[in-house]
Amino acid sequence: MTLSLATAGEFTTFKSDQGIDLFFDYTAEVMSNVSGGDHTGTGYNGLASFGIEADLGQALGWQGLTLRLSGMDLHGSGIGSRVGDMLGVSNIEGYGSVRLYESWVEKSFAGESLSLRVGLLLADEEFSTLDTAGLFLNSTFGWPEFISMNTVNTGPAFYIPALGLRLLWEPSEAWYGQVGVFDGDTFDSPESDDTVNRHGLHLELGNSQGTFGMVEVGYRHNQAEDVDGLPGTYKLGGWWHSGEFDDFRGGASHDGIQGVYASGEQMVYREYGDQGLSPFVRAGFAPEDRSAIDYSFQVGLNYVGLIPGRDIDTTILGLSHAHISDDLPGRTTETVVEAAYEFVMSDNFIIQPSMQWVSDPGATGELDDALLLGLRVNLSF
Repeated sequence: MTLSLATAGEFTTFKSDQGIDLFFDYTAEVMSNVSGGDHTGTGYNGLASFGIEADLGQALGWQGLTLRLSGMDLHGSGIGSRVGDMLGVSNIEGYGSVRLYESWVEKSFAGESLSLRVGLLLADEEFSTLDTAGLFLNSTFGWPEFISMNTVNTGPAFYIPALGLRLLWEPSEAWYGQVGVFDGDTFDSPESDDTVNRHGLHLELGNSQGTFGMVEVGYRHNQAEDVDGLPGTYKLGGWWHSGEFDDFRGGASHDGIQGVYASGEQMVYREYGDQGLSPFVRAGFAPEDRSAIDYSFQVGLNYVGLIPGRDIDTTILGLSHAHISDDLPGRTTETVVEAAYEFVMSDNFIIQPSMQWVSDPGATGELDDALLLGLRVNLSF
């Protein structure tokens, strides 16, 4: 799941003129399942993110080097268990603990067209992302289920990063290619026990965990502010895991699993500057003989400045549909529709109401469709 929150602000100006930024960001949400699902009720989720990011070239004279160290504190009563869904109605819900989070060193080469990042990494921050879908509360619009539900313990994504490396090549402003290789089990537990790596300090490689990898190429056009054309971004990627996966048809287990995905985001109408309408679409596929989700897709609309006088607010509407493999009898599909609005009160304060409708939570046919109302607040210091 990609966690897309407002960009963290600088907690203090200390050393900021030397390329060192301290940040603290807090996100709080109240979400209520008002009908359907497993049972109705209201839950609270809180997420504190904090850390330091430093341009070591500016700070220490080590040119082309960037350092990031971060931590997070997850807490709250949650809401997912009340709904019984599989896509994840909140993208900040997870095992409650204080933990070491995304932390890495990055080195740039060849005039900054090539960079290598090594450390504790999040694949959902750089691969298969949808910028225009970043404000949704439902996890499906971030780290997609055609990856998270088909690999080991969701893969290297919120809320546990993985030891790994990422190589990014940008030969021009329009084109890029990247590849990432990560630890195959961020939980370090085949039984999905959150407590094993509860603080993000249980760093284990090998032990039959396998390797998770991703590759992606992308094309970004009309991105510059002085270009008259409408901006768009198109991506094609693939992922794999080298571990052993059961065959749902009862045959021998498989050595590895893999999948492919594609996405497109394109502004189609511009009022002025960033104001306007941008549709998005993403789809992913995986082999049905070993994948819980053999395909899913997300489509939607993003409009910046829809309401007169609120030029930087964003209105979003999206639909996600996930299909359970036909080799898993008794389960079919789950669909979610979400509408949300982002009120930008200031650079450091955002309020975001949301409404979600989940059809067939859990894809078992046993639960009534769920209706959820949510309110999220983000503060950056």
